[in-house]
Amino acid sequence: MKKMIVMMLLVTSALFAQVHWVKDLDDAYDIAAQEKKIVFVLLSQKGCPACKYMKNVVLQNSEVQKALAKDFVVVHLDIHEDFVPLALEHFVTPTLYFLNSDEGVLKRVNGYENAKDFLTELKSLTSQ
Repeated sequence: MKKMIVMMLLVTSALFAQVHWVKDLDDAYDIAAQEKKIVFVLLSQKGCPACKYMKNVVLQNSEVQKALAKDFVVVHLDIHEDFVPLALEHFVTPTLYFLNSDEGVLKRVNGYENAKDFLTELKSLTSQ
């Protein structure tokens, strides 16, 4: 009986995967190294409609949530309120970075994407 309950909890948690946002980039690199994941960084700023769309629509899509929870460590940095390393340049917001655990840039995307295109982007990064 105990095994069945544990199994049901595992299946349920996989179905309702939630993205856990990490606030500190150094912590994200450590987690990514331990869990063999990619670091996804969303650079945004208050008052940016495209940033709001990206965070509240695209990143809340259930399929995107599952993909992010499975293969990515997710970080959100406000370009005016948080420390953003110089290596993470931003000319527009949102700017999206995909980094390896050694802080190397795998890909940078300027602006936002719709959920379908973003999911395709996530899948292409994890299939490499």
